[in-house]
Amino acid sequence: MKVFRKAASVTLVAALALTAAACSSGESKPSTSSTDSGGNTKAEPKEFSVFINRSLPDYPGSTRVGDMIDKETNVKLKREYLVGDLDTKIGVMIASGHYPDLMDGGPSTSKLLSAGAYIPLDELVDKYAPNLKKLYNARWNKLKQPDGKVYFLPGWVPYEEGDKAPLLGTPQTGFWIQKAVLKEFNYPKIKTLDEYFDVIEKYAKKYPEIEGGKTIGFEGIMEGSRKHDLVNPSFFLAGYPNDGAGIADKVDGGFKVDTFQDKDMSKRYYQKLNEINAKKLLDQEMFIMNYDQYIAKLTSGRVLGLHDQRFQIGKAIDILDKEKPERSFVPLPLVYDSSIKEQYTPPLGMSTSAGMGISKDAKDPVAIIKYLDYLAKQDTQNLISWGVKDVDYKVNEKGRFYRTPEMIANFKNPEYKKQWGGDYFLGLPISVGYWADGNAARADNQAELLTATYNDIDKEIIKAYGISSYNDLFAKPEVRKYFPLFDIVLEKGGKGELTKQKIDDLLTSYIPKLVLSNPADYNKVWEEYTGKFKALDTKSYIDELQKSVDFRMKNW
Repeated sequence: MKVFRKAASVTLVAALALTAAACSSGESKPSTSSTDSGGNTKAEPKEFSVFINRSLPDYPGSTRVGDMIDKETNVKLKREYLVGDLDTKIGVMIASGHYPDLMDGGPSTSKLLSAGAYIPLDELVDKYAPNLKKLYNARWNKLKQPDGKVYFLPGWVPYEEGDKAPLLGTPQTGFWIQKAVLKEFNYPKIKTLDEYFDVIEKYAKKYPEIEGGKTIGFEGIMEGSRKHDLVNPSFFLAGYPNDGAGIADKVDGGFKVDTFQDKDMSKRYYQKLNEINAKKLLDQEMFIMNYDQYIAKLTSGRVLGLHDQRFQIGKAIDILDKEKPERSFVPLPLVYDSSIKEQYTPPLGMSTSAGMGISKDAKDPVAIIKYLDYLAKQDTQNLISWGVKDVDYKVNEKGRFYRTPEMIANFKNPEYKKQWGGDYFLGLPISVGYWADGNAARADNQAELLTATYNDIDKEIIKAYGISSYNDLFAKPEVRKYFPLFDIVLEKGGKGELTKQKIDDLLTSYIPKLVLSNPADYNKVWEEYTGKFKALDTKSYIDELQKSVDFRMKNW
C-alpha cells in the first residue's frame, strides 16, 4: 500500500502543475462556468456517457490518471464497457433509438452508421480540435465515408511522424503455448502446427492434472464475435496476414481477393482440431462457454495452448504473469509447413471502419470534441500511456522514457494498473506510433522497456532461443497498402453484406460439427459444409471487396 500513497501524493502535485501549465497556454476547456450566490465564478463539471467496445467491466470509478484528466478538463466520463456479445448490444441500442454521448461500435460500427446514430465530425474538428486533426494527420481523408464526411475516430493511430520507426510492442496474435511446456522440453523450435500439438500432447500425457484439475491441451471460444480465434488461424497457417474477411494474393502489382473459409487451408485446420479432440486434448466446453468462463479457464493455469489475439486474453496473461508466470503464454507464428513465410505481424496501418463517434443524442458535441482534442495532445497521450513522470516512468539525460525495476513491477500488478487507470482510456483516440523525439507513444512499444519487463522465465526463453525479445520470433510485416480487408465497409443491405452474414452463420453452425465429429465422418461433414458454402452468392461479396481494394491501391 505504500507505493499507492506515494503515487497519489506525487500525482496531486503533477496534476496541479499540469493544470497551471494548460491554463497559462490559453487552451479552451470542454466545460462551462456559472456564478454562485456570492458572485464568484465556478466551473460546472460535465458528464458524458460513453460505450467502449472492450471487456473492462471492473472499472473502479476513480483512478489516478482519470482523476487528473477529470480535474483538468472538468469533464467526467460515465463509462460502459462491453459485457456479452457486441452484436447483441449494438442491436439493442439501435432498436431502442437511444444512444450514449460517445460510442465505439467496433466491428458493428457500420450498423450504427447506417442507423443514423452518429453525427458528422468534420466541422467540429476543423473549428475546435487541432490536436485531433494533427493526430490523424494524412490519414484523415481515409476516414471519410461515401458522403465525404467523417463520423468516427479509430482508437489506435500510428502517428504519421513515426511511420518510419519499427512498431515493436508485444506480439499480438499467434498460437500461444504455456511457458512451462517449452521449459519441460528444453525450449524446442516449434514452427509448424504439427510440431506445436506434438509437444502439447506429450506434456498433457506426462502431466494429466495441473493445479488440481484436468489438463486442457487446447482452448478456444465460440461466443458471438469472439469466435475469430477459431476462424482466422487457417489463413495465418497458410501464410496470409490478418485480413479477416478474406485473403488477398499478389497479382500483377495488385491484389486479388478470395474467400478462405471454403479452401483447403480451413479444411486442414479443422481436421487438426478434430484429430486433437479425438485425443481428448480439446476443451469440451469451448463451444458453449462465455467470455468470463474462458478467461477463468486460462487463468487456472491448466491450459497448454490456444490461438487468439492479445487484446482478448490480455487480462488472463497479466494475472498469470503475476501469480503463475510459468503457466503464462508465449505466442508462436505457426505455419502448416516450413516452406511457408508467416505474416502474423500486420502491416502498419489504421482501421478506417470502426472507432469512437459522437451520437445524435449528445447534448453538447462542442464540449465533447474539445474533450477529445485535449486527450489527443502529446502530453495527455503520454499521461494516458506512460503515467506521471517520476511516479510511473523516468526520463534519462538523452530524453528517453524508461521505468525502474520497481515501476515495472508496479505495472505487472493488476491492482496497481487498475488504480493507475490509463487503460480505461483505450477505445478513445490513442497514438500507437512514435513521437518526433523518438519515444514510443505507447510504453509497450518502447524497445528498452519491452525487454525490461520480462520475468525470469521470459529471460530463460529469450536466452534459449537466442533472441532479444519475443518480436524476433515473428517476421517483419509485408507492405499492403489496402490492408486490411476486414476494414472494408460493405454496402448496407447489399448482396455482399448479406453473403458475409450467411458465411458467418454457416461457420457458427459448422465449426463445432467439423471439430467434434467422428474422425471417420470428417470428410462427409466438410463436403456438406462446402456444399452449402457454394450455394452462397460469394461472387457479389468478393467483387465488392475487390472494388475497395483496387480503389485503395490506386488512391491511398
